[in-house]
Amino acid sequence: MSQTIELLKRRLPDLVLDESDAARAVFERDSSGIEGARPLAVARLRTAAEVQPLVAVCRESGIPLVPVSSVGEHHRGDTTCAEGAIVVDLSALSRIVRIDRRNRVAIVEPGVTFAELVPALAAQGLRPMLPLGPRPGKSVLAAALEREATIYPRFQWDASDPLLCAEVVFGTGELFRTGSAAGPGSLEEQWRAGDAQKNPMGPGQSDLVRVIQGAQGSIGIVTWVSIKCEPLPVRETLHLVASPALEPLVRIAYTLLRRGHVDLLFLADGATLCALGAADATAADRARSAASPWYLVSSIADGRYFPDERRRFIEREVGDALRKEGLEAATRSPAGSLEALHERLSRPDLHAARPWWKKSGRSATRELFFQTTLDRAPALLAVADRELRAAGHLRESALVHVQPQLGGRVCHVEIDLPHDASETPWVGEVFVRVARALAAGGAFSSRPYGPLAPIAFARASTASLVPRIQRLFDPDRILAPGRFRLPEAPLHEGGPHAVQ
Repeated sequence: MSQTIELLKRRLPDLVLDESDAARAVFERDSSGIEGARPLAVARLRTAAEVQPLVAVCRESGIPLVPVSSVGEHHRGDTTCAEGAIVVDLSALSRIVRIDRRNRVAIVEPGVTFAELVPALAAQGLRPMLPLGPRPGKSVLAAALEREATIYPRFQWDASDPLLCAEVVFGTGELFRTGSAAGPGSLEEQWRAGDAQKNPMGPGQSDLVRVIQGAQGSIGIVTWVSIKCEPLPVRETLHLVASPALEPLVRIAYTLLRRGHVDLLFLADGATLCALGAADATAADRARSAASPWYLVSSIADGRYFPDERRRFIEREVGDALRKEGLEAATRSPAGSLEALHERLSRPDLHAARPWWKKSGRSATRELFFQTTLDRAPALLAVADRELRAAGHLRESALVHVQPQLGGRVCHVEIDLPHDASETPWVGEVFVRVARALAAGGAFSSRPYGPLAPIAFARASTASLVPRIQRLFDPDRILAPGRFRLPEAPLHEGGPHAVQ
């Protein structure tokens, strides 16, 4: 038994430490091929009250901590460990603390998954702002902290949505609540006073939600968040438009988003839609041969007031937009009915036991994503396409989708690279090569993982602020040390610069 483990057991006798090789090996390397050191143990926390004493002891003793909340396989390199680290497993903190129907807010602990939250919210007439096909075991809290792109751009008003307030233990050991949750009083006292933990800004002039978001656990350990929810529509129908090119669908998407006609909206290539909608990887492969190159997926939702009149108006507007581009609405998804696809998109609780669609039947996948504007997405995807085709067969298995955000003002573009474990080193090299080409073309990375961090920070004028901010909230750098590898020199002459 190491001295670190002895110290923790002596100072925190009730702490559950899993020292088994199987538990530790999970966090030494993930499916992306990104490697770290094997942690000394996995601390399996049972209550949020255990976080603050653990951070205090580890800060005093210089023990690194790596917080993790999602269960299952990890694949971005954001859970690998530094030498001598302890993994803080928060997955057992799985309470849905509160659902506030009137204010459209839910408070969840780190271990709550989308498969658990969706039916709980539905019972109250609400739904969360879902990512596109979240993997089984994905933490709702982690998705909010990582700014995962959602499939409902109409309801995203700020880049931090759906995250509202949070309770966080900083690396200093101090407990802090952000936004309107800061107080005065406990949560229960605030609820009795009619507060709903809905305003993310504050206390005072601070907006620390923006500091902890995207920090990959390097600023603090979050014990709960409040998230924005939306009312369940009385009826919602999915609409599909196929096209041989992406550009016409981009123009249609701009029309629909600008007029606020649709709730759900994203664009995807045929391979992605087949992977999302098919029952398994074999069925997805069969459907791909008949799929169109590109699809626009959207939904029309009916509210309580004048639903028929509103639907007729929107359908007429949508029809006009399609005719302008010489396209028609499809009656089926390439992998099945529109109803089945809609269910797959909106009810991850019904598909939690299925293999994750981004693997497309393979043993591993890499997610390469960036932000840009919708009109620039086709040109940047052409850059990625050239690089992938030059690398060999990888382009044929790739999955590509585009998710508008902030009502269409920006979009999340993602290229998923399913592959076999034996190809992981080679795919990793191609991954970095494509990322560099995209960055040179103007792609912006707001949450770079693993090898993408030095590429992104080499082009950011704010890179020098990252270690300074980390020192403010974690002065002894015990939280996820080394998570962001800053470049030794800029990629281009003239110094780092912000991407426009």
